[in-house]
Amino acid sequence: MGDLKLAGLLNLAGNLKLAGRDGGKVKVNEIEVVVETQKGQAGAAQAQAPAPVPIPPPPGSPSDPGLDVWLFKSFNLTVTANGENIVTQGICAQGNPGTATWPGMVQPSIMNSTVTINRIFVNLVGDMCIILPTGAPALIKVSGQ
Repeated sequence: MGDLKLAGLLNLAGNLKLAGRDGGKVKVNEIEVVVETQKGQAGAAQAQAPAPVPIPPPPGSPSDPGLDVWLFKSFNLTVTANGENIVTQGICAQGNPGTATWPGMVQPSIMNSTVTINRIFVNLVGDMCIILPTGAPALIKVSGQ
């Protein structure tokens, strides 16, 4: 497989369709860029967060106790990697497949300081999400490519 490796100071703009050769991944240096997935899609979780806190407060249990997290909406809608929007911050959700009830935000990239899309840093595997109701961090472990 031939990965497409972006390096150096790059600011991507306009409508671009990036793809690795023969099923390869799009990467910044050696780390995979993160792409949008479908919210709550079984088998496509990109991160896991701690168990949600019961709401309303105890006694009770969370209505959606799932730990999986999906990044499903990026601030970037113009540059794709293998047909999916590359994530440059955005919205995520935690929960069970099919529901993913708990909203969250994809944080600015800490793994990438060189490649941007419209001046927003591209998110990579190893970046973080924050689940809003709990403030719980979720480390992005799967790119979705």
